[in-house]
Amino acid sequence: MMNKLFLLALLFSFQFSFSQDLLSMLETDDNERKITTSIFKDNRIVNAQSSKQTAKGEFKFLIQHRFGTLNSGFYNLWGLDNSQVRMALDYGLTERISLSGGRSSTNKQFDASVKWNILRQSNSFPFVLSAYSSVFLIHPSESKREEANFDLLNQITFSNQFIIARKFSSNFSAVILPTHIHLNSFEAGTSADPLFIGLGGRYKVSKKISVNGEYFNALSEMKENHVNMLSLGVDIETGGHVFSLHLSNSRGMNEHAFLIETQGEWLEGDIYFGFNISRVF
Repeated sequence: MMNKLFLLALLFSFQFSFSQDLLSMLETDDNERKITTSIFKDNRIVNAQSSKQTAKGEFKFLIQHRFGTLNSGFYNLWGLDNSQVRMALDYGLTERISLSGGRSSTNKQFDASVKWNILRQSNSFPFVLSAYSSVFLIHPSESKREEANFDLLNQITFSNQFIIARKFSSNFSAVILPTHIHLNSFEAGTSADPLFIGLGGRYKVSKKISVNGEYFNALSEMKENHVNMLSLGVDIETGGHVFSLHLSNSRGMNEHAFLIETQGEWLEGDIYFGFNISRVF
């Protein structure tokens, strides 16, 4: 574990030490550079982060909704009788830094995050590089808090992620998402600091519609019933809104939930239908 923490600390120190030098080399003359835009149309691909930032001074309100599994049958109307919701508000602090806070009904979990765009894709640089960090707190029930061995710190989880994205053509963009999670509470035989590699993509099929996908593979020892997250969706732009319809084997909608808690098997019908809708103010 110490080796992983040392590696992560080294990566972040390298990032902070050299980012300003890189920015000065790559952005010396904005008039000669053409920044690549519309790599992704929303801040999230489905569940995972994309390279898009909330613009400076803007607020973005996000509602994420997940129904139950499709294999729950007619009695539950194939999952439509059950639902989970996450609501969040993003704010563009600067052109490169955005802040976010949200709450999920799943586990009554609060989250807060910061996203920092370090490098931009342009005619002089081939990809976007951003850093994303978040913290999650499960709101314990009263009965949970009254347990003798209760510790609030065990309800807290952290995540760190690099977002490496590139727009290959006017229609196709892709992203790589190396991710680290730190768990204050974890099962015996599993890692307290699991690592993941995520892949995502967007293919534009018309001016207002795109098809998105994302997949995360665990690189560390996970609990026995853990399943890697896979999501597929369609984004529809409608003025100031982006409306996303999708299918996923994850019920959770933040990094702790969809990386650590996913158990659904696509081939067994453990698929959650849902939608995201975001609005810029």
